[in-house]
Amino acid sequence: MGINLIAIPLVAAATLLTSCGQTTQPEGTAPFDISAYQGTTLINGTIPEGVMAPMVDVTSLIDTTTSEGQHLIVTRGIRPPGTRAGIHIHQWGGYTCVESGVITDFIEGKEPAVFEAGTCYYMPADTLMSAANLGTEPAVLVDNFVIPYGGKTINVVEPGWDEP
Repeated sequence: MGINLIAIPLVAAATLLTSCGQTTQPEGTAPFDISAYQGTTLINGTIPEGVMAPMVDVTSLIDTTTSEGQHLIVTRGIRPPGTRAGIHIHQWGGYTCVESGVITDFIEGKEPAVFEAGTCYYMPADTLMSAANLGTEPAVLVDNFVIPYGGKTINVVEPGWDEP
């Protein structure tokens, strides 16, 4: 039985999220308001490439409570070629590790970035984004989140998204 090379970035990302991710509303700040983002169709003034569709074959790898009482969620799924996530935000941020394939990440305020197998990328909190598989092979992704219990890992704001 071989070693799963995604385990190292997966553990590193989960550890980083657990140790430094903000998972509660800062004192004195306004509550999160998803309505400010609803109806968004553009990132950096353009529609992200790819056909909007959910990931497939999503499985839970970790679903537990951290030592700080937060909800640690790690999932693995496949993004088929030519598809992308609906434009969304992550209220508390998160990390994605690319196990195989290639992903193009579109983040408001940044140039599109390409991530190949064996790399991970940060999804900043409260920032419009989408991720697309613009290649010809399926992309296997491992998503890592630490959030308060009852919180959502993703909030899709683009019209036409059907929650899986």
